[in-house]
Amino acid sequence: MSYLNNAATTALKPETVKTAGPATIKDVQERMAKLVKCKNPENIVMTSSGKEAIRAAVLSFVKPGDHVISTDIEYKAVLDALTEAGCEVTFIPVNVYGKLKYELIEDAVRENTKAIVCCHGSNVTGNITDLDLVGTIARRHKLMVIADAAQTVGATEIDMETLQLDVLCFTGHKKLMGPYGTGGVCLRQGLQLDPEVVEKVVNTPSEEKLGQLAAALDFIFEKGQYGVAMLPHRLAKRFFEATKSMTDVTVYGDFGTNVRVPNVTINVKGHTAEEVKNVMRKNHIAVKAGTFDAPRLAKSLGIEENGAVRFSFGYFNTRMEVNDAIWVLMQIQGLTDLHYLAY
Repeated sequence: MSYLNNAATTALKPETVKTAGPATIKDVQERMAKLVKCKNPENIVMTSSGKEAIRAAVLSFVKPGDHVISTDIEYKAVLDALTEAGCEVTFIPVNVYGKLKYELIEDAVRENTKAIVCCHGSNVTGNITDLDLVGTIARRHKLMVIADAAQTVGATEIDMETLQLDVLCFTGHKKLMGPYGTGGVCLRQGLQLDPEVVEKVVNTPSEEKLGQLAAALDFIFEKGQYGVAMLPHRLAKRFFEATKSMTDVTVYGDFGTNVRVPNVTINVKGHTAEEVKNVMRKNHIAVKAGTFDAPRLAKSLGIEENGAVRFSFGYFNTRMEVNDAIWVLMQIQGLTDLHYLAY
């Protein structure tokens, strides 16, 4: 089975992750601090998931009566945390490519605005939020920036200081290639999570899971973060170039930039997303169909009823697997011209 659902979880992991011994919280803190350029490793709080990290961050810094600026790109975990916080929210919309309308952020600022809470990379379109621009706006109005980097930590270089981030939330089982049951919150120097929220929300990963995550981070450092990130990007670009030239295929996302999450989400005219997924599965290719727990973005893209099909690539995927997926798409549409395989 070719696994092209890495935006959900990275099923194929380094051998060293599978054989890793136990590790301490400190071991992972030091590695994560190095990866995301967090000045003090002790400013990283380990959690048992990315969802837990988001919840802990939002509930620590956003209170009832606060106003928050968020976006239509957000994953359900962020939306749920904002609802639980009891705050007012202004959502920044997207254009037809799922790209944020950044020019509307500043107009959304109010006297009681506390923070900008946004995802760094979309699990649907693969678009990456310009956190440098968001951070500049936030600093101008003395706002916090809380970023959900579940899709981007490990997939692209992140520098907390350069991006002017206050809080960065991550999960271990996606682009970091670590295990389920790991995640964390990286905090700017001088910030800390609310102790009552931590007691209520945060569960510390086991030493076994911490060991696997530490091994995954060592693998990334050994191979080089650029190299680990670049291979999935090349595969995604190849798949995109082939699918965008297919008349009956709609591709969602802004592909005018090389800075992206390696996802390509599509629909095929005359076929439901579920039908395409099932045909892929019959040909031993695992993909994801649906709205991907991003309800506001699904509505903006017009896929809230029928969904779409997402192909998401990881470090251990191959060019042949991309070719196989393109070939199945050709069969679904009755295409015979082999030039689609030449990209």
